[in-house]
Amino acid sequence: EDPRYKSYTKFDISVLLIERIMAAVFSIGSMRSLTSEFNDENMIKNIATILRREELDELPCHDTINNCFKKLKPSELEEIIRAMIIALTRRNTFNNSRVRGKYWQILIDGTILCGFHHKHCEKCLFRRRKNKKGEVTSIEFYHYVLEAKLVLHENLVFSVCTEFVENENGIPDEEELYSPDYDEPSKERMKQDCEIKAFYRLSAKLKLAFPRLPICITADGLYPCKQVFEICRNNGWRFILRFFKEGCVPTLYDAYIGERDSILKDQSFREMVNETTLDFCYATGFKYDKFILNFVECKDSDVEYAFLFVTDFSVDRNNCKSTVEHGRRRWRIENEGFKIQKQHGYYLKHVFCENYNAMKIHYYLIQIAHAISQLLEHISEATRIPNLTKKQFHKALIDAFRNFVLTLDDLLLVEEPKRIRLTL
Repeated sequence: EDPRYKSYTKFDISVLLIERIMAAVFSIGSMRSLTSEFNDENMIKNIATILRREELDELPCHDTINNCFKKLKPSELEEIIRAMIIALTRRNTFNNSRVRGKYWQILIDGTILCGFHHKHCEKCLFRRRKNKKGEVTSIEFYHYVLEAKLVLHENLVFSVCTEFVENENGIPDEEELYSPDYDEPSKERMKQDCEIKAFYRLSAKLKLAFPRLPICITADGLYPCKQVFEICRNNGWRFILRFFKEGCVPTLYDAYIGERDSILKDQSFREMVNETTLDFCYATGFKYDKFILNFVECKDSDVEYAFLFVTDFSVDRNNCKSTVEHGRRRWRIENEGFKIQKQHGYYLKHVFCENYNAMKIHYYLIQIAHAISQLLEHISEATRIPNLTKKQFHKALIDAFRNFVLTLDDLLLVEEPKRIRLTL
């Protein structure tokens, strides 16, 4: 829905959105660069062709795009992402990526979007840094997001649901935060929003968006706790969660360690993969509140620490290894998700607009662009130029878009049903 006054608008909102999405696909790192890169005759013609519109005279500049994004509803872009995920999960292409042949694996993790030396807005989170004397030396203000990503075909991860971690009632002024009085026991200090609170909201959104989707939640050591177990059970979800002694349920960890020596005799085995030694073990039937929980553990000779996961799936010798492998997928939200988006062409941490609502819009459009890019990067070698790095591939895309003019026949060819094999 276009929030602008129609009498004052020159460009349809679809033009603004597709230009920003394609800028992310083409690895354009700033809004000013977007304006200059798209100020090209062939680029303008191609966007007009993609949108099935009469020829455009020009494309909007960065100020026009950001002024619109300040007023857009982020929830509408969430609906676009939801439609994309439904289209992907209804195909049989990715069925082999399911956990236990049934459950779609969703990885949960959070990341800092951008940081500031001074208070950015009332929604900011803040962190007070102190010296050895207890004096506040600096305050970090930042925006944080909690993301749910769907694992498809090994290294493909797609945004499926997002919750921004933000303070609803405003934050204290910088002067108050620097003051030593803020630490006085008698002073009621502000309770900030946090990742686990955001997960409670995100899980409700996820269930509402995909009420019948069989889901397996995988997350780090922050999440094994009674509330998360209850959410998964009430929603009909399963879980495989990283587990630490320093986590939320130390008594459960102690119970596992207490029985570990005895289970190593009968419920452990070793495998060799190339020159890597993998030692597996599993334990079942641990009671915690109203839950019966199981553990799987793997010691990788190439990694300093062991991998321990708690799950509500049944585990035995036959499925212990696959359960560990699914648990270790959690790192893909960082490696194939946030790390790629921050360091390899999507500029996730760049402040494309100072307005907080516009920041959210840019975030969602980057997620859409990353989904499109992943499918482009992993299609069959027969349909793309081989032996290109991701950086070279995205440069080839923008060069082609700038040097060639699309026709309606090209679009009709794309829309024809075809079989594509994913290669990783």
